[in-house]
Amino acid sequence: MRILRNSIHAGAVSVATGLLALDVLSGGWGTASAVAGDAIKIGVLAPFTGPAARTGEQFKDAYKMALDDARAAGELPVKVDGTERDIELVWADSESSPEKGVKAVQRAIQRDGIEILAGGWHSSVGLAVIDVAMAEDIIAWAILPATVGISNKIIENNYTRWFKGWPTVAPMAALYVDRIKDFMDKGLWSPRTKKAALVSEDTDWGHDWSSGVKGALEDLGWEVFSVDVVKLDETAHGALLTKYKAADVSLVGFTISGAAAASSFVKQHYNSEIGGVLLADGPGWFPNWYEMTGDATNYALTMDSPRAITPEQKEWSARYAEKFGYEPSAAPAGLIYDYARMLIKGMNQAGTVSDKNKLSDTLLNLEYLGIWQYYAFAKTAGDKAVAHHEVKAGAFMKGFSFPMVQHMGSEARVVYPFEHAVSEFVAPPK
Repeated sequence: MRILRNSIHAGAVSVATGLLALDVLSGGWGTASAVAGDAIKIGVLAPFTGPAARTGEQFKDAYKMALDDARAAGELPVKVDGTERDIELVWADSESSPEKGVKAVQRAIQRDGIEILAGGWHSSVGLAVIDVAMAEDIIAWAILPATVGISNKIIENNYTRWFKGWPTVAPMAALYVDRIKDFMDKGLWSPRTKKAALVSEDTDWGHDWSSGVKGALEDLGWEVFSVDVVKLDETAHGALLTKYKAADVSLVGFTISGAAAASSFVKQHYNSEIGGVLLADGPGWFPNWYEMTGDATNYALTMDSPRAITPEQKEWSARYAEKFGYEPSAAPAGLIYDYARMLIKGMNQAGTVSDKNKLSDTLLNLEYLGIWQYYAFAKTAGDKAVAHHEVKAGAFMKGFSFPMVQHMGSEARVVYPFEHAVSEFVAPPK
């Protein structure tokens, strides 16, 4: 397998020097380039309007930056099917709605003639779109919705042209346990007991998260004493925590996306004096986490979000902010940028877009070291992914994963990966 490293050029040429793009929302962006063949139309599915329009804005800007950088690196126009072709972007607006997402994809394929679909954000939209896109025999590249429902559809229908760009929750959740093992192996934590309890919100995400952590803990020889489910707005957790303390658990893990429920759980866990390690999946989603929990969150471990920790990530983020006038989020901006660069490299390596089988096989075998992740797609279900054609979870920059931080006071200190840690993991005092 060929491993490719993304190149960044601070002096990327402007879009006006030859990038061709079509913005179906605003009526056009860019100018036509003098290449031998017609531009390759890539449909970018995202919520460009509606409640998540800010996410769609980052999709757009990430693609624009990726095409600028690819052109500066000499990767555009791509050389395929005996000619040179530029790229034309078609913005397919889901408006965060499954129904509107389906219509946007159908328009992009049937009216605008896209050759590749990319992007995607909400799981509900992804679930609605996947069968429609696959029925059109189109390559759907690095579609981001994570739900296991999409993985199941890939397996059940043997879809080989839907590349799932975000791992299913369970393999990502299992990485929490890998980090716990690392800390124990380094002598940084010796648990009182190898007994754990898990709590999740009553959603597909929550159930999958608990399943991933539970399986990994049991593989490590732990007893998972209890797996409990709470409502997204549940704020009374005393009974659960009393049960855990009586069982003398040394590790409690939770994933809750409701701010009040998550912060209440952390504060009540602290007041319960259970001690041990707290795996807190969710704080990275809330900008005012410390204001909600105060020092009750001390020692908690979180691995729920990408963070700019490497020099390359920090440089990219600064360049993005300078170019577009706002700070990017590493998920909708950073991942989309990486996947756009990877797709361009894949097209050049395949030397074709008309031979969909060859292009799909090339992308499946391509391994790519981007700015934010190391990307490789599973050829078979179970290879660090739930489904084939799903990006593999793995250690930092060896697969798809996020850094782990430990909360101390108002800071979230990176404790893993070790080479980028700003602090060593500190075991809870009891």
